[in-house]
Amino acid sequence: MTLRPDPSRAGAVLARLDGLRAAVAAGEDDVLVCLVVTGEPRPQRVLDDWLDQVADTLRALGETAADLGPVVGRYAVPAPDADRVAPTPEADLAAPAPDADRAASARPGTWS
Repeated sequence: MTLRPDPSRAGAVLARLDGLRAAVAAGEDDVLVCLVVTGEPRPQRVLDDWLDQVADTLRALGETAADLGPVVGRYAVPAPDADRVAPTPEADLAAPAPDADRAASARPGTWS
């Protein structure tokens, strides 16, 4: 039996990464919008530097989430022969018994 990542969990991770990228992009825009003018050169430089660091950190976080997307995406799609690798109990219950067709075609009261 081959072990591999669970496609449903990989899909959930992709959705979370997309949400993270959207939130980080919105946060970066919000940080850059709140740039204020203090009127004092030294405090203005400190404030500008701090806001730039926050925006750069958010941008780097979004880029990392974007870089992880394709890597995780490879596991989000099940392999073509996934149903043959390890059948689930639900699939076993849904499958007809091997002799079901023969039993159904037999005449009532006779053994085949």
